[in-house]
Amino acid sequence: MATKTSGRYAVRKPKTPKRSMVTQRKGSRRKSGAESMALPGWGEIKTNGHAEGRIRAGAYLEKVSTLRFGLLILAIAACFTLYVGHVHATQNLLAEVQQVRKENLRLHLKHDRLKGAFDQATGPSAIYERARRLGFVESIEYEPTIRVETE
Repeated sequence: MATKTSGRYAVRKPKTPKRSMVTQRKGSRRKSGAESMALPGWGEIKTNGHAEGRIRAGAYLEKVSTLRFGLLILAIAACFTLYVGHVHATQNLLAEVQQVRKENLRLHLKHDRLKGAFDQATGPSAIYERARRLGFVESIEYEPTIRVETE
C-alpha cells in the first residue's frame, strides 16, 4: 500500500488489482457488448450480511409446518379474544362497584338522618320537656323510685 502523509497522520491508499491479476472463472468467456448488459444469474450474485439474514429467516419459515403455524395464529387470536373479554368484564364490574358505592353512601346518609331524628326525639331536652308537661318538678335531690303498678 502506498502511504501519503498529510499533516500528522499517514493516509494509506489501497492498491487496485492489476488487470493481469484478475482471473476469469473456469469455463466462462468474455461476453460481447449486448451480453455484458444482461443481468447476472442467481449463482453469480454475491450476497452481503443483509441478504444472508433474509435467506436464513426464509429458511426458518420453511421449516415451520403449516399446522403449527395455524395453531400459533389460533392461540394468538384466542389470547386476544380473552384479553378483550377481560377488559369488557372489568369495565362492567367497575360500573357495578360504582353503583353499589352510591347505594352504600345513600343508605349511610339515610341511617344518619334517622339516627339524628331518633336522638332528637329521645334526647334529654325532649324528655325534660315532656316530664314538665306531666307535672314532674326538676330538683337536685334524688326522690324515691316511682313504681307504677299495672293490673
